[in-house]
Amino acid sequence: MSDSLTFKIGGTSMNVDMSCGNFERVSSMGLIGLENLGNTCFMNSSIQCLAHTTKLVDYFLGDYDSAINRTNPLGLNGELALAFGELLRSLWTNDRNTVAPHNFKAKIACFAPQFSGFNQHDSQELLAFLLDGLHEDLNQVKCKPYEEAKDASGRPDEEVADEYWRNHLARNDSVIVDTCHVSLNSYSLKFHFLKQF
Repeated sequence: MSDSLTFKIGGTSMNVDMSCGNFERVSSMGLIGLENLGNTCFMNSSIQCLAHTTKLVDYFLGDYDSAINRTNPLGLNGELALAFGELLRSLWTNDRNTVAPHNFKAKIACFAPQFSGFNQHDSQELLAFLLDGLHEDLNQVKCKPYEEAKDASGRPDEEVADEYWRNHLARNDSVIVDTCHVSLNSYSLKFHFLKQF
């Protein structure tokens, strides 16, 4: 068995020496940090989590702007997706030391004034806003069908979960759903997830 492990994040390979825990960069891409703009560590930590989610990195480093749904009334005219894509691309270069996310923070403040200024906030609140906003900006469902939720009425959990999941997917189709929702592939987890909403 080898004492080293190679893994890939967004096209960048990393070698890890398992015997002593040393990291060796095969590339410096993706290792750029974010400057703290004054109590913005909550924002930076959320951004770094998303910026190192392989499927999102690959998506936003590709031709994502052609998938923006600018007509979605629940979206943000594609502006959040464009701003996030621009920020992500600046984090995945190897020509600078840090990125000051002024433009991204200003864009967030336009749509979510509670994050304007330089007060401390909870990371999960910002992350929930980002995921929802990115999802709606990238949602490929142009006309969401109305699906009335039915009571379980003694039906098996698997049947009810599958029904709720189909209804969810009929209204939601984006890289955010693919990345953050589809991993719940067991019917019991899907059912538990959907019951929360």
